[in-house]
Amino acid sequence: MPLWLPWFAKGLVLGLAGGGINYYLLTQALKKAKDDKYAKTADQIIMKCYSRRFVVNIITLLSSYFIFSADVGALIGTALGLTVLKYFLGFLKLD
Repeated sequence: MPLWLPWFAKGLVLGLAGGGINYYLLTQALKKAKDDKYAKTADQIIMKCYSRRFVVNIITLLSSYFIFSADVGALIGTALGLTVLKYFLGFLKLD
């Protein structure tokens, strides 16, 4: 087994956790934006959501950097974990 594989797997798990948080934030913001009483502020709700998601991405990558002592495999796994959830959920909705 390659030496980078455990670090990659740990980074992937951390990235998937960050991606799950991002997905939860997005679904909650979209539900709130579709509500009629928030119709005037829907753009602001979505903008706040994307700002929060950006902060979650930065925190996830920085925590990966500091927790796993700047191992490149962990950083690549974290970045992949943050993005793979989007493609997986998109693939499920192709029915």
